Amino acid sequence: MTDLLVLGAGPAGVAAARTGAARGARVTLVERGGLGGTCVHAGCIPSGALHRTVAVLDEIRGAGRLGLRTGPVDADWGRMQAWMASVVERAVAVTRASLEAAGVDVVAGNARFVGPGRVEAAGRTFDGVPTIVATGASSVVPRGEAAGGEPVLTNDGAMALQEPPGRLLVAHGARFGLEWADLFNRLGSQVTVLLDGARALPDEDADIAGFLQLTLEQHGVRFASKSEPADGDGVLLFADSRVPNTAELGVDAAGIEVGAAGEIRADGECRTSISGVFAAGDVTGPPWLSNRARAHGVAAATNALGGSARVRPERIPRSVNTHPELAAVGLTEEQAAARGIQAVAGFGELATSLRGITLGEDAGALKLVVEPETGEILGAHMVGVGAVEVIAQVAAAMELEADYRDLARVQHLHPSLAELVTEAIASL
Repeated sequence: MTDLLVLGAGPAGVAAARTGAARGARVTLVERGGLGGTCVHAGCIPSGALHRTVAVLDEIRGAGRLGLRTGPVDADWGRMQAWMASVVERAVAVTRASLEAAGVDVVAGNARFVGPGRVEAAGRTFDGVPTIVATGASSVVPRGEAAGGEPVLTNDGAMALQEPPGRLLVAHGARFGLEWADLFNRLGSQVTVLLDGARALPDEDADIAGFLQLTLEQHGVRFASKSEPADGDGVLLFADSRVPNTAELGVDAAGIEVGAAGEIRADGECRTSISGVFAAGDVTGPPWLSNRARAHGVAAATNALGGSARVRPERIPRSVNTHPELAAVGLTEEQAAARGIQAVAGFGELATSLRGITLGEDAGALKLVVEPETGEILGAHMVGVGAVEVIAQVAAAMELEADYRDLARVQHLHPSLAELVTEAIASL
């Protein structure tokens, strides 16, 4: 017997299954592909492995300024892919072990709604069982976008390249596209990012995103308007274009409401238009973040089993895994102003961070956005070494609803990048 049915074993589905099991439910998890979903097989895990390689390559090439003598060093794409594959294999094993330890029944196969609250999956029928749809999204080339005659790749295709392209055109200037632009640029490709608007990452803080764009330009990445004529032939990459995986789910038969892009519409508690059916992660549409998917999965399972949980999108951090890396959580100053909030911002500069200086990574900054009268932390935005870890501290404070002045009382180790938070608060 099954108390909770989960469709999809990506970050959302795994989080939902483990949460359900921890609450004492008998959980059945159905997955038609590999455990871990896009994140593990064609997303942040393999991408992170490749970025680790080029980060080490950069460190070796710049080791002379730290007092080291090094010889010629270069990347081997075939060995990089072997390294990537080994990381993916280990991530799958970790995912499988976590599900086994939780007592989740993992079933391989397809799943489809055949009526409201009725699912056929892997030769079994589940009727009236609380169900969480966590089937993710797939990389696609947007309709009508590949009309220029260039070879076209999706994010999945970039993972499978036999060698770095000689020339790469990256569409849109969003998160995943910038990551590939940075990676292939460092491997010797001639890279141009085709922007939809005036700058990359238009939803991120203008100062922080602008610094990242400028740094990538200094490293050799070219930025141009998508309306400009292409300068020569190249491979065209659509890394940020995805479509939620709902086409084969039978959502019409279930009466589940979907949006124009096929995404399942769900509220802050992950409830869909059908009682007993919940949706979590990329199947609900962007932003395509694994930690967002995990948060959805936890909330969906909690609510499906009679608990109470709600996802707070403004408290979910996000990142761009370039070098330097960018990370953020919450609102920018502009977004706060659009909501009628009188926000102020404080800065912590890596140029004055003794930890940044000793690492030889002193370019970048942290911006902290707060509401001065109430003390509410509205957001934080950083570009530079350690940005992901520094932002995690602010995200934790936001989740605990701490006053920014409370955060100032935290005594950090010295020297550390975490001291940037203290510096940003002191500058307010």
